[in-house]
Amino acid sequence: MNNSDREWMYARLLEDGFINPRFIIGVEEFVAFAKRHPECMDDEKLRCPCNHRKCRNKNILDEFTIMTHLGTYDFKLNYYRWYHHGESYMPHPTVLNDHQEETFGETINSQSHNAFLSMVFDVGGPSFDGNIEEEPNPSIQNLYNMLKAAEQEIWPGNPHGHSQLSVVARLLNLKAKHCFPEKLYDELCQFISELMPSDNIMPDSFYSTKKLMRGLGLPVEKIDCCKNGCMIYWREDRELVNCKFCAHPRFKRSKYQQSKEKTNISYKKMYYFPLTPRLQRLYASNVIAKHMRWHFEHETDGVMRHHSDSPAWKNFDQTHQVLHLK
Repeated sequence: MNNSDREWMYARLLEDGFINPRFIIGVEEFVAFAKRHPECMDDEKLRCPCNHRKCRNKNILDEFTIMTHLGTYDFKLNYYRWYHHGESYMPHPTVLNDHQEETFGETINSQSHNAFLSMVFDVGGPSFDGNIEEEPNPSIQNLYNMLKAAEQEIWPGNPHGHSQLSVVARLLNLKAKHCFPEKLYDELCQFISELMPSDNIMPDSFYSTKKLMRGLGLPVEKIDCCKNGCMIYWREDRELVNCKFCAHPRFKRSKYQQSKEKTNISYKKMYYFPLTPRLQRLYASNVIAKHMRWHFEHETDGVMRHHSDSPAWKNFDQTHQVLHLK
């Protein structure tokens, strides 16, 4: 789709001040196209692409309100490619059949959309609209930083439409898949930056990547362990310096031990991924939350078709009613 094919998007009014009939037809075609891509919808609602400062693909509204907004405020500037409503990032998308699916970071089919931008809004929750009207607190500032990274191209006009966030997500995926060290990651970022135009915004290190992705709010806690696997230094045992079972020292001896500024290094650590913030992220998306609640809300017909239909599951639900996440 060339930009010239959608010149009607920015020709709302005729010379006599009336709305251009081609614009009305185009808006109807746009809404019909968006509704054919439920992965970009929130139930029956869509992101409003009008140019009002509170919308611009951030506000989620019903189709009638969206059509009214477009008739009043025009489309968001330069929104020729409808990537928030199911269209590909790529300037010349390849038409794929219904059975072909996107492989993360390798292909982008004609039904893909800006999943990274949607992810940031899911993390922010329903009250987050992306507009900065006052100085945000540090945690919200991280979301704004990620929102900017999801929208800003890695360099202006790059042929695949990659944003800063999509690039670092791809690199992190490669790092996890092939287990290459942080030093290689740093050098790879620097080399990729050298290959790009000088106005690129490529992160220069693994540290800057972690700083950016921190806005997702999925923390990892490091917990010291006994070298022999007897215990972890956690909660009431947090301040112990020797294992209470085998008496093995918690920290390694160092020639800098007398220095108070030297950080103690434990013999062994474990990494704990807290469950609560990850569940909160799943429930932040209305689309995913419906599937998360299905086992509790689905109707039964007296036949056990799922584990949640069993007497044991129902007894657990009744015993622990406060645990229901609705």
